[in-house]
Amino acid sequence: MSGLLAGCALLCVALLGACSERGASAEGRLGAGAQAVEGVARQGTVLAGRHHTLAMRSDGTVWAWGGNTFGQLGNGTTRARPTPVRVWRLSGISAIGAGEQHSLALKADGTVWSWGWNNNGQLGDGTTTSRPVPAQIAGLTNVVAIAAGFSHSVVLKSDGTVWAWGLNATGQLGDGTTTRRLSPVQVQGLTGAVAIAAGNVHSLALTADGRLWTWGGNADGQLGTGTLVGRSLPGALSGMAGVSALSGGGSHSVVLKTDGTVWAWGKNDEGQLGLGNTTASLVPTQVPGLTGVAAVVGGGQHSVALKVDGTVWAWGSNIRAQLGDGTQTQRLSPFQVPGLTQVRGVSAGGGQHSVAVKASGEVWTWGSNTDGQCGDGTYLMKLVPTLARGLLERTEVSAQYGHSLATKADGTVWGWGDNGASQLGDGTTASRWAPVQAVGLTQVGALAAGYAHSLALKENGQVWSWGSNGQGSLGTGTTTPRSTPGVVPGALLAWSVAAGGGHSVVVKTDGTVWAWGENTFGQVGDGTQLTRTSPVRVDGVENVVAVVAGTAHTLALKADGTVWQWGYNDTRELDDVTGTELLVPTQVAGLSDIVALAAGLCHSVALRADGTVWAWGNNDAGQLGDGSFTGRLTVAQVAGLSGVVALGGGGMQSGVLLADGVARLWGANNGGQLGGGRSGPQTGPLFVAGLTAARTLAMGGSHTLAIKDDGTAWAWGTNTSGQVGDGNMNRLLLPGRSSVNDARAVAAGAYHSLSVTLDGRVKAWGANGAGQLGDGTTTSRPVPVLLSSFTGVTGVAAGEGHSLAVKSDGTVWAWGGNSFGKLGDGTTTSRLAPVQVPGLGGMLAVAAGKNHSLSLQGDGTVWAWGANGSGQLGDGSFVNRASPVQVSGVTDAVAIAAGADFSLALDVYGMVYAWGNNAWGQLGDGSSSSRNYADYVQELYMVTRIAAGDTHALAVRTDGAVHSWGTNTFGEAGTGSVGGYNEWPVMVRTQAAAVTVAAGRNFSAAVLAGGSVWSWGRNDFGQLGDGSTVAQRTLPVNVPAIAASALAAGAGHSHALRAGGVWSWGDSAQGQLGTGLSTIRASPVKVW
Repeated sequence: MSGLLAGCALLCVALLGACSERGASAEGRLGAGAQAVEGVARQGTVLAGRHHTLAMRSDGTVWAWGGNTFGQLGNGTTRARPTPVRVWRLSGISAIGAGEQHSLALKADGTVWSWGWNNNGQLGDGTTTSRPVPAQIAGLTNVVAIAAGFSHSVVLKSDGTVWAWGLNATGQLGDGTTTRRLSPVQVQGLTGAVAIAAGNVHSLALTADGRLWTWGGNADGQLGTGTLVGRSLPGALSGMAGVSALSGGGSHSVVLKTDGTVWAWGKNDEGQLGLGNTTASLVPTQVPGLTGVAAVVGGGQHSVALKVDGTVWAWGSNIRAQLGDGTQTQRLSPFQVPGLTQVRGVSAGGGQHSVAVKASGEVWTWGSNTDGQCGDGTYLMKLVPTLARGLLERTEVSAQYGHSLATKADGTVWGWGDNGASQLGDGTTASRWAPVQAVGLTQVGALAAGYAHSLALKENGQVWSWGSNGQGSLGTGTTTPRSTPGVVPGALLAWSVAAGGGHSVVVKTDGTVWAWGENTFGQVGDGTQLTRTSPVRVDGVENVVAVVAGTAHTLALKADGTVWQWGYNDTRELDDVTGTELLVPTQVAGLSDIVALAAGLCHSVALRADGTVWAWGNNDAGQLGDGSFTGRLTVAQVAGLSGVVALGGGGMQSGVLLADGVARLWGANNGGQLGGGRSGPQTGPLFVAGLTAARTLAMGGSHTLAIKDDGTAWAWGTNTSGQVGDGNMNRLLLPGRSSVNDARAVAAGAYHSLSVTLDGRVKAWGANGAGQLGDGTTTSRPVPVLLSSFTGVTGVAAGEGHSLAVKSDGTVWAWGGNSFGKLGDGTTTSRLAPVQVPGLGGMLAVAAGKNHSLSLQGDGTVWAWGANGSGQLGDGSFVNRASPVQVSGVTDAVAIAAGADFSLALDVYGMVYAWGNNAWGQLGDGSSSSRNYADYVQELYMVTRIAAGDTHALAVRTDGAVHSWGTNTFGEAGTGSVGGYNEWPVMVRTQAAAVTVAAGRNFSAAVLAGGSVWSWGRNDFGQLGDGSTVAQRTLPVNVPAIAASALAAGAGHSHALRAGGVWSWGDSAQGQLGTGLSTIRASPVKVW
């Protein structure tokens, strides 16, 4: 099924008068010049196996795609790939061979490497064990040509001897027996050979004296002897002079003569001999009408020829469109394949597909594509020649701290997440919660996401960039950003790209490395620490096949399996220049046979061909996977991992994919990026539940992405800017109905929420890291959880990490975090479920500040406990209290409110008391002096409602006027101005009389007469509910389509109570809206 041309002299005659030494490249990125003829097309440039395809790039690496049941693609897996992947461990390759389901490669040093199916010993390693990674065949040296049959292999040595191994049932090994051979044996009686070929069960050779030899099975006359009798020793065919190249088809043979004619014999049931009929020929017969041929190949049941004019001709079976004429009609005579010109090499698969390589290096394929063997990213049959994807380091998905990028099967680029620097390439700066297409990019094969810039590598080798450019990250020679993709100027054709925090790196098609952008830590690798706005060559590294970039360091993988690094070089987390930077490439000691790399913030990971993983660098979050948090600059193996086929690295975490597509991750997990919800750092690999059949893994700062074999994208982890991309915003810009439909009261803490049901129980949702939801866990809840056994509740309050409730019997209960004693139970021990606050009875209401608590007694007194550093407990001291103390000077109180670290009380006379922190005027007394006792807010009378935000306060008077005091940083005063603070109450410019108010962190809200809701102040999370995320509103704006009776406001979210139902808007970073949304995706969610 493959063959080799008889030496360079004949090679020169065969193709355009060109001549080249074995393994040399004449032109094109595939090395598709002088060697692109049959034999060299089959074994030197492109080859079609039964369901897989091999190609040799000009740098001596091998690429494969299609079926992979037995590992014949050589990338460590047994899963099909519809786009080219680099075969592991191979460099300096001069020829390749593709059998039924096994593959061969010949190195320039004369050694032979094999991989794939080995049921009959066709790999030649002495076993019958299939292997998904190439390995050298022991004892086989000085080889100059290779050929792969159905289940046997043949090689030619420099001394003219021929050796073979594998299946031998019909004598195809030529050793005089029919005994299977698991290691190479010499073909007997054959010397002076200059070319070889192999069919399904027969073999061919050409000797220097011009004689053609055949042996093996002959059931269809494929030996050309005039009989159907097979033979286990080579025999010469008489009358076959002037042969220049030969090929073994499935059960037929084809040869090329020096006069450009083609001769064929053997099986012809599908017209594969091109004789105009379907009658077998037992002797060589000239294919009529076919002249000027440069190469010819026999496939399983069809044949393909390349003419010297660069056109392609085909004949035989067309049941799977392998003839490329747009039909599935059988052809008994050669015809020109339409649309193909300037072709330099062809191949016909043992299955039903065909391949051609053009002078430009483009690979074109057609026919059967059931396993992706056409290499265009799909599994659809190709009726006409179709351009295969490029031979480049493919990156289908890439992630950084706040944004994600992915390519679809059609080569378009899509992005989601943070877009403040236009790093999504859609021409805007609006963050996106679902994928949007980058403008003007098609035929993209690889992506790289930097901190705020992005790169794309097109199939034709062009590099495009967009986004932030303050450090020259875009390589345009300027520092001007761009909001849509543009090509990086200059003659920059690449086959690998990488983006760090602010620098960019590529491998050019000549194997050199070029870099540009931020260079503070030497990450550009040019020996300086000067920012580079245009690409500069990184000296000291050549023959590179791939690069990856950490935040401020760079790694390069050479074809020989060694790793080189430069840039930041310390075990500490990235901070400042340490003096240990590597300004030029330096080889990483102790690493060899490496096939893939990954890099995070300050750590690096490498994958060896044996499936083991090695790591070094910073280890503050356990990202080195060695069970510790100790960093190191020397490499060490990640324990407990084997059978790894792909890597991921980002931020302070690492990950791998196993051969079956299962992921294991370790390191930081602050955003749930390891796939099991939030937890502390993990120092060893964990399985990602629910993720299977993944083929690509990418890790951002605190989120993770994967592409499955079916092309779907999956994501999990932090989603603060939409970087997970599932389309679900973690904030609602307009009110949305929560799942609470039975509330009579609602409270909003900083990041969690509470409600009281109609039957007196509590529902809680949102953040729960301190147990503030009271459900006995610390698991955050994006939908409400019912505290079913906690009954008789009439009111609730939510602080920053704790919760309070008052019951109908006048008792007070508390739960959550207990720093400073804010639960009031006499301890500082956190409580995951409600506990009663001792010593309190006859209570009517509760209020919760950041770290302190208040309770209103029926006699009008106020009690306080918790933090008291600003005097917010009002007991005349600054001493923290773990048990309730009475607020001095407050009597006849009817309402209370708690700010971050100040407190308010309203008395029966309409006067407001204030105490605690006053740095921003939140006590309303005309000063900024804090106080540890209660006193009146000045010039404020006839008040009916009060509310306290973090650092500002609100009050409603009997006439409906709203007053505010304290900070106005974001316009929370509602006066039309912004900035500073108000030491005295000022009137809010509301549209009508107010009924009640609520104060959050730097924003305010009010219910006006009639029930309409208005809000003002900070709005970066949509907490004002007006449908926007405009940074701030200095005057009240209407919250549309909502009428409410009560409000609650947290750090960045709001609730409205309406007819027993709760409506919510704003931030849901911890699920605090109760709508099921959260910034954390605890398990993989589908993006597309």
